[in-house]
Amino acid sequence: MMTSRLRHMMRAVVGADRRLHELMERQRAISNQRPFFFAVGFVCLLILILSPEAYTNTFFLTGLGLTLISGIPAAVLSWEKFALALYWTIPMLQFAAIAALRAGSEGYLVGLSLIAAFPVIWLAWFMPNSWFVHAVNFASTSIIVSSHLLFTAQPTTWRALAVPLLVPVVLTVIGVFAANVSRSVDAHQLELMEKDHELREAIEESHRHAQLLNTIIETVPVGVVVVDAEGNDLLMNSQQRAMHQMGIPDDVPDPREDQLLVFDEDKITPLPAEDRPVRQAINGASFTGQLIWLGDQRRRRALSVSANQITDHEGEPAGSVTVFSDVTELVEALDAKDEFLQGVSHELRTPLTSILGYIDLALEEAEQSSQAEPLCANLRVAERNARRLLHLVNDLLTTASRPTLKLRNADLADTVRSSVTSAYPQAEAAGLSITDQTSSPLSGRFDPDWLHQVVDNLLSNATKYTPVGGSVTVQAWKDQQHLYVRVADNGRGISEEDQRDIFDKFFRTSEVRHSAIPGVGLGLAISKQIIDAHHGSITVESTLSRGTTFTVAIPVGQARSDHDQESQPT
Repeated sequence: MMTSRLRHMMRAVVGADRRLHELMERQRAISNQRPFFFAVGFVCLLILILSPEAYTNTFFLTGLGLTLISGIPAAVLSWEKFALALYWTIPMLQFAAIAALRAGSEGYLVGLSLIAAFPVIWLAWFMPNSWFVHAVNFASTSIIVSSHLLFTAQPTTWRALAVPLLVPVVLTVIGVFAANVSRSVDAHQLELMEKDHELREAIEESHRHAQLLNTIIETVPVGVVVVDAEGNDLLMNSQQRAMHQMGIPDDVPDPREDQLLVFDEDKITPLPAEDRPVRQAINGASFTGQLIWLGDQRRRRALSVSANQITDHEGEPAGSVTVFSDVTELVEALDAKDEFLQGVSHELRTPLTSILGYIDLALEEAEQSSQAEPLCANLRVAERNARRLLHLVNDLLTTASRPTLKLRNADLADTVRSSVTSAYPQAEAAGLSITDQTSSPLSGRFDPDWLHQVVDNLLSNATKYTPVGGSVTVQAWKDQQHLYVRVADNGRGISEEDQRDIFDKFFRTSEVRHSAIPGVGLGLAISKQIIDAHHGSITVESTLSRGTTFTVAIPVGQARSDHDQESQPT
């Protein structure tokens, strides 16, 4: 919506009501008359040289006087009060001056009439929408070119009038052209003013958005860094500046990026410069939830870092935004939980092992007595539940600690076949068929014991969640870089919503929680831990009521002939 000031300026630019004082100062109004005074002065100089007797002519002297008088109103009168009168007074005085000079020169200078172009253009320019102005221009210039004929004794003929009458026609056409140019300039200026108004509004809106963005960035409890494509800082909020200070070594007051105290998840290993979040973002990476530790041991903080790329209007990289969230309390709480689970699991495993040992001894004694069959049955139930409880305790212990890998050269096909063989009894009891499509050999460097547990967990889930009459298919293969295992079933499937959380500890789908199927939701979490320790990946594809497919990929690894080595993932 245009302001009243803008509308007032537009009315001043277009139409006959335009006011010169709103467009230019009084000095400019006077300077606009200088070409007219210069032309009259040049005529006076020619008359002085060629016909000095004209200075004794009353009309010529009157013309000089009117010329001087025409410059007085613009200098004396107020344009704010007398603008419309001045628009008419100045050019009319100039017309009168030119007519008197023309009459006083006795027709000696025919070209003197052309000086009338100045008042003609003046009127046409400032009154472009009035045809009355063109009529005045034509009448005034006609009087000018014919004024000398009124005071000559020679007879007037049509031949004598033909040439002088051409001048007012030409000058009127010039006036019409000037009016057209004036309207074009008015329209262009109006368009520029509208664009200027839109630009000012856009700038104000941009300032408001910038202020809002700055307020939001300074309010959110996370560190924000924005860099351009070359890595130069464009924006850093106060939260990030405070985090940056924590990473500065005491002996390096102005450190480079690679000198900041940034550590990997283990809190010990310094993170290489190329792996640091901001450098990764500058190099074009986008990621979510990278965990780093910042600062020395006295004030070390855990940060979850996410980054996203900025592109320009052509889709080219223009920088990146990196966000740092302080998750120290959360990480410490998770570590405390894992330590608690690990401690409890250790405490539970010892008595459970003892219980199982004594149950075995009791079973041996009971089996030797022919009268103790009911007792044997009860002891076997106790043994089965104790082993199940021990298995659960072992799972809790595994989730509370990172698996220590014993990498060695092994055949993945042997590992998969062993797991399939172990799963056959459970599958038969559930009325399922298992198909092993593993090719052999599939040599690589991995921990076969831990990978055996991964395949066991996947087969156990497939048999538990596939109805009677279903099937489970196991495949294993290899390419130049990875070893693969795929376990597919045609069971109940997993919804897309649940697939996002399927690898979280203790997660079970809502459908499974309401069913009678036992479990605590640790198998897939443990499997992912093991695969992550191998620097591999585990993915799931599933459709409700049609089945689920898990695919595991681990690096082939570098074959070695030395002793097995332990690998603790960081």
